[in-house]
Amino acid sequence: MEPVPTDFWGVVVPSWLGALASIAASTVAVIAFINSLSAKGGVREIGDALNREPTAHGAGERGLRGVAAAPEPWSVEIGRGVGAFRNTSGQLLTVTRMAATAGIEATLREQMPLEVPPDASFEVRLRRVLGGPAVRGVTLEWVPEDGERVTRTYYL
Repeated sequence: MEPVPTDFWGVVVPSWLGALASIAASTVAVIAFINSLSAKGGVREIGDALNREPTAHGAGERGLRGVAAAPEPWSVEIGRGVGAFRNTSGQLLTVTRMAATAGIEATLREQMPLEVPPDASFEVRLRRVLGGPAVRGVTLEWVPEDGERVTRTYYL
């Protein structure tokens, strides 16, 4: 049998270029994946820091004028698709509304309005939506014993 002639520039070179391009694309994908993991940790740290700040504002003008907010009334613990909101205010809080930001679905088993006594907690089932923004959160609206409606977003 006679060897079949191969078109070096028409077959061999494009094949090698395709192989090199796929190796380069795989390398870039691995680097992007590693960067996304480190960015996810940074976003989590920022969310935890924001959740510790007392930034709840009332419905009136008092919150808009920059008056110092009271200590944070809720502590948030997130784990395995469940968020636990614990009342740390020392008074009865009535949760009147809960909404999730883009990129997350939040489901509450109990009916609204939900009365949460001091040191009690309630759980929210959380499901992240693929392709959503990096910063995601749950917005709670509650009424303390003094009657002023308060809204705050807790970042996940």
